[in-house]
Amino acid sequence: MTARERLAPLLDVPLPADVGAPYLDLVDGRPGSRGRIQDLWESGGGAGFYDLVLAGGDRVRGRVPGLVGGAVVRDFYDVARRLDLVGGETVLDLACGPGTLTRHLADAVGADGLVVGADLSPPMLRRAARAVRAANTVFVRADAMALPLRDGAVEAVCCSLCLQLVPDLDTALAQIRRVLAPGGRFTATVPTHGRGPLRLYTELLARGGQARLFHPGELADALVRHGFVRVATRWGTLIEIVDAVVPGAAPPRG
Repeated sequence: MTARERLAPLLDVPLPADVGAPYLDLVDGRPGSRGRIQDLWESGGGAGFYDLVLAGGDRVRGRVPGLVGGAVVRDFYDVARRLDLVGGETVLDLACGPGTLTRHLADAVGADGLVVGADLSPPMLRRAARAVRAANTVFVRADAMALPLRDGAVEAVCCSLCLQLVPDLDTALAQIRRVLAPGGRFTATVPTHGRGPLRLYTELLARGGQARLFHPGELADALVRHGFVRVATRWGTLIEIVDAVVPGAAPPRG
């Protein structure tokens, strides 16, 4: 069974006809602009730049000194460990971008697992589909504000550098919570405000890019409001990594 066929029963929208495209478009219509940074990621040049940055970080992550945030950089890419993947899981890579983290997830869940790489940007999805050709992976165009998946469809969600761009944080978190099965695991990376003199520059960046920057602990508090437990946070200089779990007994894995 192909990854596309395995995806079909997980959807709460009709599966589009297979026209040989690199991804399935599951977005109803075209959402309007969500800010300058999101508009940049929707362009071919922006997707290419983002791809270079993530791929470069992936190559050097083991050599970044601890004094400049090496541990947080390694944690950013080590999503399989953060999600406690052992093989056989169904994972949503929300805001998969060019597929850098999707590849790590696909390796971790193995042939019995399934990774759904979702993004709103067609250029990102085209890059991801070229970069990750694993048989256990399918790419979809999807909106974090209205995920096209059934309740409890996935056992883990990776959401890296996405939540700063959504129009409403609570709506996006409610969608993530809805599609996670009992015992499901969640990990997110978000940009944060700088401390001290850096705060002025991060404020200007947020306003110029029309993106949200999180205050320390803000995302963790929001996850608790949405019913997540075992919420843990790690801070870097300008990013925050937050892991959490949905209450309930997890299904057998592996």
